[in-house]
Amino acid sequence: MPRTTYWVSVGRQEVVPASELLIRDHYEFEIQADEAELLQLDEQFREINLVDKQLVRRASTPYEAFPEKDQDMKNRAYDERLKDIYFLVYQLGTTETKKHIEAMNLGDLPEYQNINSKPE
Repeated sequence: MPRTTYWVSVGRQEVVPASELLIRDHYEFEIQADEAELLQLDEQFREINLVDKQLVRRASTPYEAFPEKDQDMKNRAYDERLKDIYFLVYQLGTTETKKHIEAMNLGDLPEYQNINSKPE
């Protein structure tokens, strides 16, 4: 499949084709992706959104007693999904995008990329 250039905002959970982007200020990462890879990124955004809603719902019950260990596990689920998004953006990213994400110190990204890359 042909790849197209897109701009991604992880915080806003948005992907915009570079050809439609008027103001780049809100988008941190440039990627090259085909339709299947865009669907994968969209799915990851949906997953993190569900986890985020669960955390917000849980936080809105001030009198609910829950073990701190349980809360750490819920937070960890969000953190792991966020890392998965950054790793996918890293895999699809331009050289500048990869440098930016490497500077964020999220772990050994090239090793992660090699483990999870699809055979060509």
